[in-house]
Amino acid sequence: MKGKTLWEKMVEKLKKELSEQEFRLFEKVNGGDIEEDHKLKIFCPDEYTKDIIEKAFGAKLKRILSDLDYPMIELVFEIKGDGKAEEIKNIKVKDEEIKREGIHYGLNPVYTFENFVPGKNSEMAYTTARAVAHAPGHEYNPLFIYGGVGLGKTHLLHAIGNDILKRKKNFKILLLTTEELISKIVDAIQKRKMNEFRSKIRSFDVLLIDDIHFLSGAEFSQEALFHIFNSFYNEKKQVVLTADRAPWEMDNIAERLVDRFSWGLVTDIKPPEYETRLAILKLKAEERGLEISEDVLELIARNVKKNVRLLESCIAKLYAIQSLKRIKITLPMAQKYLSDIFSSAAINEPDDVVRVVSEYYNIPKTEITGKKQKKELVQARQVSMFIMKNVFNMTVVEIAKYFDKDHTTVLHAINKIESQIQKNEKLKEDIMEIEKMLKRV
Repeated sequence: MKGKTLWEKMVEKLKKELSEQEFRLFEKVNGGDIEEDHKLKIFCPDEYTKDIIEKAFGAKLKRILSDLDYPMIELVFEIKGDGKAEEIKNIKVKDEEIKREGIHYGLNPVYTFENFVPGKNSEMAYTTARAVAHAPGHEYNPLFIYGGVGLGKTHLLHAIGNDILKRKKNFKILLLTTEELISKIVDAIQKRKMNEFRSKIRSFDVLLIDDIHFLSGAEFSQEALFHIFNSFYNEKKQVVLTADRAPWEMDNIAERLVDRFSWGLVTDIKPPEYETRLAILKLKAEERGLEISEDVLELIARNVKKNVRLLESCIAKLYAIQSLKRIKITLPMAQKYLSDIFSSAAINEPDDVVRVVSEYYNIPKTEITGKKQKKELVQARQVSMFIMKNVFNMTVVEIAKYFDKDHTTVLHAINKIESQIQKNEKLKEDIMEIEKMLKRV
């Protein structure tokens, strides 16, 4: 790093600690030289970027300064060259654009309360979702729904928005995945249009965000969401969030944000019991006009236990076969054509997951389930836990019991792998390959 300025050295070190997305934001600021009073100014394009950079990266920069033997330097964050006037000028124009575009964004009209089949597994989530749709911004605000993959969280999220739209036609409803939210925040900051973005998002009456757990580690987006959330809450506007785990089980999410997620009602959706699975199958078959016998429905309900999406896939596949071949679906035919889905659904035993992870990494099963702390063993163990939770909907308690671990250890493992796969392509490929192997079991 010889010949480089202190600021360049700091940026070089910081780059190694940030994700690509985080660093794209940081590239919008510039640092000056050390001044006589031992201050180093960091110039930000606008007030919002200054606030985000200072809170999200200030501590890291101070540590890096100390590592570079400049612990006495004081960082001063300043605004330089703002485009605020132009931004404010565009806000009214954008507001008008929103009105012209319509009053909702991101809703899929396919998902309604009418085609959601509630059971004991989802009774509370369904009831409170309907209550929220009936009176948004009142009793359950925010509403936080969590549960495993394919259990209907996203369906309820869209159903809330669609139902509100039906009741209150002048309401503006915004539904975003967390990935979309992060992308929009980064884009707004890079284009120095954060005020415009905040104004636009605050013009909505209802904010629905899917898979909020993906906010883990995205510090500047968390900061932005914190202010957006406060704005909605203070104005008694409804916020609904979904995630694969409860707020207090999420790692790398700011404590004050986790606290706010729990202000309203937190409720979960579990895998459906047998009777609910049958009811779901009947409804989905009716929607498609598929004539299907009771024994075929029972066959599916017995073989697909933990994923509503897979139940729907069975019906969709049988419908396609019936439409193409113009034949009536029999029990033997269902067994034949749905065998691949049944195989996939059946792999919910932790032994299968550990066995495949063992084969992939060439590590004995007993070492993965054992207590040794060698790096490669710990990683294989954590990957197994991650797949059990995220692919097969096992609860943290179930996984902890299988590995004879504390549930906090399991949570740490799952969060760690989840964070790593966002930056480590090799690990991501490993997990994808293991999942493919599991489907062939």
